[in-house]
Parts: sequence; structure tokens; C-alpha cells
Amino acid sequence: MKDDGKRRLFLVGAADEPDALMRVLNVVTVLQARLRRLEAEPAVDGLSIRLEIDDPGDHKAEALARRLEACPVVTRLAFGWRGGLAPGAGVTT
Repeated sequence: MKDDGKRRLFLVGAADEPDALMRVLNVVTVLQARLRRLEAEPAVDGLSIRLEIDDPGDHKAEALARRLEACPVVTRLAFGWRGGLAPGAGVTT
């Protein structure tokens, strides 16, 4: 996949567990998404994770969102383009 600068942004809230970041990154790896930027920091309710990936197309981006939502440590999720985010279907706030 060539890098045309188009990236998807996934904002993930995760439980405060020692392996939460690794479990989220495992989902990204299994789906072979090309990670371009990662930020993670403690939050009041656990861990806040920001992932930027090369644009894999709508189908793969939605598949990644579904898999992240299914991950037991994920407590909330929003994804979309850097300019506008859409909450995931099973998001809790």
C-alpha cells in the first residue's frame, strides 16, 4: 500500500489493566493495519489510546473497529478521518 497521506484515526478508551495497550495493538497487528502514529496516556477511567493508520478502505476500517469493540479491555471507541469522528456502534460513554 502506498502512503498517500490519508489516515484513519481511532480513539480508544481501555480499562486500567497492565496489558491493555498490548491487547489493543494485537488487534491492529492481526488485521495487518499499518500503524503510523500511536499515543497512549493514563486517563481518569483507564487508558486513552490514539491510533493513526494508513487508510485501508471503508470495509477494513469498519472491520478493525468491530474487532476493537470486541476486545475485552476496550471501554469506548470512536473512529474516522482526522477531521471528523464517528462513534463505534457499541460505544459506552
